[in-house]
Amino acid sequence: PPKSLSYPLNDSATFRDLLLFEERLKTTAASLQKRKSRYQLFLVHLLLMTLLLLTEILLPRESSLLLIPYRLLLLRFIPSTDPPQSLPPILPTTLLFVCVVTLILFFASGMYSEKIGYANKYVPHANRALRSFNMLLNVRKPKLIFSSRVDKNFRESYERHRNTFERKREERARLQRSMT
Repeated sequence: PPKSLSYPLNDSATFRDLLLFEERLKTTAASLQKRKSRYQLFLVHLLLMTLLLLTEILLPRESSLLLIPYRLLLLRFIPSTDPPQSLPPILPTTLLFVCVVTLILFFASGMYSEKIGYANKYVPHANRALRSFNMLLNVRKPKLIFSSRVDKNFRESYERHRNTFERKREERARLQRSMT
C-alpha cells in the first residue's frame, strides 16, 4: 500500500514557527562565524608575535626590532640620559616562551577545534539534521530552503510569508533609524 504523505499545515502559526527556527539557525551561524573571526585574528597575532620574537632572538641584539619601543618605554618611565644599546637577552626569550606556550595551549586545550573548527562544522551539521525534514540552510543567501519533496503550495506560501516578514522588519528598522 502506498504511504500517505503528510505535509505541514499551511497556516500562519506554522510559518511563524518556521521563521523563528530559521532566524535562530541564521543568528547562531552568524555568531559562530563572528567568534571564529575573532579567534583567527588572535591566532594570527600570536603567530606573528612568535615569528617576530624568533627573529629577535636569531638576529644580532644591536639590530633588534624591539629596541626602539623598549628605549621609549624606559625613557618615559625611567628618565635617564643613557638609553640602552641592546635589549636584555632574557626579555625576547621570555616573551617567545610565553607566546609558544600560549600557542601550544591554544591547540592542546581544544580551543582551536572548539572556537574555530566548530564554526566550520555548524552549517554542514545543521544541514544533515535538516535533511530528514526536507530542508536546507543556505548561508550564502541566508535562508531556509525546502526540498522539492515539500508541497509547492507550502513552499510558495512560506516564501510570501517570509518576504512579508522581511519587509515589515525593514520598515521597523527604517522607522527606528528615523527616530534616532
